[in-house]
Amino acid sequence: MADNEIYIKVTKDGPYFVYGKPFINEKIIISDKDCIAFDYAEGRIFEVKSEPVCLCRCGKTKSSPFCDGSHIENGFDGTETASFEPLIKNAIKYEGKNLILADNEKYCALARFCDASGTIWELILKGDEESDKLAIKEADLCPSGRLIMYDKEGNLLEKELPKAVSILEDPCLKISGPLWLQGNIRVESADGKSYEIRNKQTLCRCGNSANKPFCDCSHKHKNFKAEK
Repeated sequence: MADNEIYIKVTKDGPYFVYGKPFINEKIIISDKDCIAFDYAEGRIFEVKSEPVCLCRCGKTKSSPFCDGSHIENGFDGTETASFEPLIKNAIKYEGKNLILADNEKYCALARFCDASGTIWELILKGDEESDKLAIKEADLCPSGRLIMYDKEGNLLEKELPKAVSILEDPCLKISGPLWLQGNIRVESADGKSYEIRNKQTLCRCGNSANKPFCDCSHKHKNFKAEK
């Protein structure tokens, strides 16, 4: 561990410990009338006073996004079940005219950016400049990193993000989303082993994911709404 490294420590049956005092804010998913997402709006900014910052992952805190000890009261089982293998290893590859899309659905956060204009999978098949540009944008907007876009030479088409931790909210679906980690923030398991370091990833904060500590869109199926 480097001095002042920004990283997340998953604690056994407890919260996420956030080290390095990163920028922590709220990101709000903006959707159209059909709840198709197309951008983010800025929400609250959370003051980081101490280290580590303890963020809830059981979904029961009454002071979201911070832990208030509810995991103890509710007997939260936070057993980690996610693989330590690179996400790309188990991804399905879709080949378009000019683009290749790798998709690991197990990490879906249901942010719905990939549904616009006939879905990202249909866009890469068209092969025209406008469709390719939109497909690349949709993959970039995906918070979980589930969708990875390459050109035909194998070059990754993804913007590098600054290090930040965001709390996702989804007003169109009237639910709260996962923690969104940006900028290659390392996530360390309760046993001390690091998961793959990725530019974008989402961590479960509803407590129901079957792919802990990562989000698997259970917050949608459970209609999770964090108490502020």
